[in-house]
Amino acid sequence: MDRALTPSPRRDRALARGVAALLLLGAHHAAVEYRPAFALWSLGHAHPWAPAAALLALHALALAMLFTRYVRAAAAAAATVIATLYAAIPATYHNNHFLLFVLLVLVAVAPSASSAGSPSRTPIDLAGAVRWQLGLVYLSSVAVKLAHPWWRGSGEVIHWLATTRTLEANPDAIVPRLLSPILSRPLPSRLADLAVTLLEALLPLALASPRTRRPAVALGVLLHLSMQEWLFPQLFTFLMLLGYFAWSPADDRAWTLTPPRGADPDRVARALARVDPLARIALAPPAESPRWTLTDPSGHAFHGAWAALPLALLTPHALIAYAALALVLPELRVIGPIPRDALENVLVGSLLAAAAVRLLLDRGAQLPGRKNSHPR
Repeated sequence: MDRALTPSPRRDRALARGVAALLLLGAHHAAVEYRPAFALWSLGHAHPWAPAAALLALHALALAMLFTRYVRAAAAAAATVIATLYAAIPATYHNNHFLLFVLLVLVAVAPSASSAGSPSRTPIDLAGAVRWQLGLVYLSSVAVKLAHPWWRGSGEVIHWLATTRTLEANPDAIVPRLLSPILSRPLPSRLADLAVTLLEALLPLALASPRTRRPAVALGVLLHLSMQEWLFPQLFTFLMLLGYFAWSPADDRAWTLTPPRGADPDRVARALARVDPLARIALAPPAESPRWTLTDPSGHAFHGAWAALPLALLTPHALIAYAALALVLPELRVIGPIPRDALENVLVGSLLAAAAVRLLLDRGAQLPGRKNSHPR
């Protein structure tokens, strides 16, 4: 059986807490994003404080999901609050928050191995429900694109995004300035249109097969990273990236972390339990080396700071940190002398470049006639 499809209490718990963390960040961001809509609604209403109270309730319910046992009840209550906001203030409806609403409903009602503390006997656990939901997101997106005349290979939406939307919404970002001159041309905009539609159509099928899952995950993650750094859709990016952990193995301990000499094994074990909620990493005794070493399932070792790159891919905590970078303090548009959007572009681009360099070095070390440059 496909190990990634086997119900796991740890995976369900990590997904539920990830949704809770993004709910907390999303409610914080919405307080500024929907301030004009809340102010307009408050005119003539007897309880102008109601929208602010709803956001405060969402903060409290997110914390309850993170730090109490009442995860399902808190998720159901949070979904109810969001639905009430939709009904009372239709301007608050957005695809970002609707996906959050759906994931909260799944946390509340989907069979979960974590709720009973033992492996689920049902064929669909929370992770399985999330997998189906992400597939539905992609396929519904393809259906909309095929039905809309501005897509279907016309490139009109891509052209509008490149020439109008990105430059007006995020004028200080670096990636839109680099891509806009390219994607504003007819041929590149049409090719981008077709490529996005084709990729979204293929991703659900590729993710379902163990043979194609790894490249599908890589392409899907790059798709959403490029959307975030070009269009800044914010919450949607992080909800979709969190959903990819539903395909992650859990409880396999296939990776090995070797601490440097002198490290306290008990302290390292406690820290690892927090950093590795999916239990992907086994802890080895401290070595004589002064550096940390993370070894992948094939036996390849990452030493020192390089170990942080694969570690970030194994834990949803890195994703939550990325979301916090984008969503916390939304009114703060400049950090020191650097525009916030530009800083995010630089940080994410630097990490991707480092990962690419690491991959090229690893591939070069495996070429015939070359010695492995990574000591064990």
